[in-house]
Amino acid sequence: MAKEKFLSTQEIQKNIEKLKSFLRFNKLDSFYVSTYDIFLNEYVPLPDCHRYYVTNFTGSTAEVVVPLNGRAILFVDGRYYEQADLEVSTDLVEVIKCPYGVSIQGAMKSMISERGLKHLGVEGDRIDLSLYKDFEAITKVRSFNNAELANIISFQEMNFNKTILELPLNLVGESTLSKCQRILKPGEAFFISALDSIAWITNLRRFEMPYQSTFRAKALATSERVYLLMENLEGDISNLEVEVSLGQFCKLEVFLDQVHFYESSFKKLMGESEYKFEKVYYSDKSLNAADFQKLKNHFGESKLINRSEGLVPFHAFKNPVELASMLSSFDRGDQAIFETICWTKEQVKNNKKITELDFYNKTNEFYKSKGALEQSFKTIAAFGSNSSIIHFSSPSAEVEFKADEFVLLDSGGYFESGYATDTTRSFLSGGTASARQKEIYTTVLKSILHTQNAVFPEGSWGSLIDGLARQPVFKYGLNYNHGTGHGVGINVHEGGYRLSTTSSVPLKEHTVGSIEPGIYIPGFGGVRLENVAAVEKHPTIAGMLCFRPLVFVGFDFDLIDESLLTSQEIDWLEQYERECQKRGRSFKYRN
Repeated sequence: MAKEKFLSTQEIQKNIEKLKSFLRFNKLDSFYVSTYDIFLNEYVPLPDCHRYYVTNFTGSTAEVVVPLNGRAILFVDGRYYEQADLEVSTDLVEVIKCPYGVSIQGAMKSMISERGLKHLGVEGDRIDLSLYKDFEAITKVRSFNNAELANIISFQEMNFNKTILELPLNLVGESTLSKCQRILKPGEAFFISALDSIAWITNLRRFEMPYQSTFRAKALATSERVYLLMENLEGDISNLEVEVSLGQFCKLEVFLDQVHFYESSFKKLMGESEYKFEKVYYSDKSLNAADFQKLKNHFGESKLINRSEGLVPFHAFKNPVELASMLSSFDRGDQAIFETICWTKEQVKNNKKITELDFYNKTNEFYKSKGALEQSFKTIAAFGSNSSIIHFSSPSAEVEFKADEFVLLDSGGYFESGYATDTTRSFLSGGTASARQKEIYTTVLKSILHTQNAVFPEGSWGSLIDGLARQPVFKYGLNYNHGTGHGVGINVHEGGYRLSTTSSVPLKEHTVGSIEPGIYIPGFGGVRLENVAAVEKHPTIAGMLCFRPLVFVGFDFDLIDESLLTSQEIDWLEQYERECQKRGRSFKYRN
């Protein structure tokens, strides 16, 4: 998911030169510039993404190391190969394209070792504790805070002042107190900086940053309440189980002192002795290294206990009310997608001039008309050969729609519950599809049909389902360079569910995630079909799980070659289309 660029190549070059001067002054031979913000948030507005300032790369996921000698080194995965080639200057930035199955962080650590980089600088408040420790195992690490880097590179200022929203129980199904008591015992606390986890446990939303329903905060949860540190608060919080302190995020120690004061005062009022935490949990995957040091100084290291997954296992499990809220959101998002596709085909059929940018804007308009408060990521709206760019990010007013071309629409929204939707449909703009286009589309269709109709034992690894999804694609000598699925929750990417060749994440009942196989042929076009589904117990086979789709948007029969489908696949397709027909969203049975 990319954002709008605002720096020239010349400005990027100057920023790299400034950073190298900083390296020389501090006797460092390299610097890791993080993609993330101080919350280790995946969805960072581009002005707050420090990696962008030394690469010009706008994709959501990447890593960069700037060595004292030579070009900056950008690491990307298969979703961003083409985008990196289009966005970065190879005179300034070396792009390392990590093969599928090789993690970006793994490739980065290997490069540091192979090139003998001995003195690495990092922003301690923008690197997770786990990666920081990995770096310490291979090189000498010196930590700076992001304010120090701001002294040499002019980062844009950001404003965060949206009104806070409290969600009623009929949208979330469980109170803050119930969640706290389920997770923690008296005398225990959990330090939380993952924004989706904070939004989940407090039942609050703010839509503070683009494509997110979360809000910037740091939190300490106890068995009785959640304490929030925020820099500003617009609106009121009536929930007595949430206590808010206003201040700077860097003043974490002051915040923790206040928490102790509140807790001690509360216990004294109840006639009990001074309250002290016996255990303080944290996640090394979502806690930055600077905050860990502050927690260690405040509580003492012996009290700190790492729970690497954080609160993800709790909010990945969706209760019936949450599932109903998500289903309602998908129903409206589906309608927006269906109307967008119908509108596009009609415009092309009537020889109306429309561009990629028109298509992009129209999609967002349809979402808004259905009640979306925000998109859950930047809409991917690609036409023709651009549809092979997996996370295409630059819909153009210069690219006009034509008949006989692939169109890729990957979109999602946030409605009143603040849970993300995410759906992809490829379709034919109009005219007549070629045999090759039909073959590619039908192959991806076979993949999604087999996957969403899979039956599997509880606890099966995500890699098992990923392998199943790829079988139809493999049989045509093809593959796709991304995972088959990710979890979906308050963030459009959530842990607790992952379908990929390397996933050892066990599939569990009540989790929600995507199924999104694809085929991408540069210069020709690409197809991706994505449904989000809930994992549930199989209705008739004991001990087995299955998927229940939350998405009902019909497939494009202009691109389906039924001679390539088995009788079982035709049955599955018919059942799905009938469900779409009930909702008025089948192209096959469109009135």
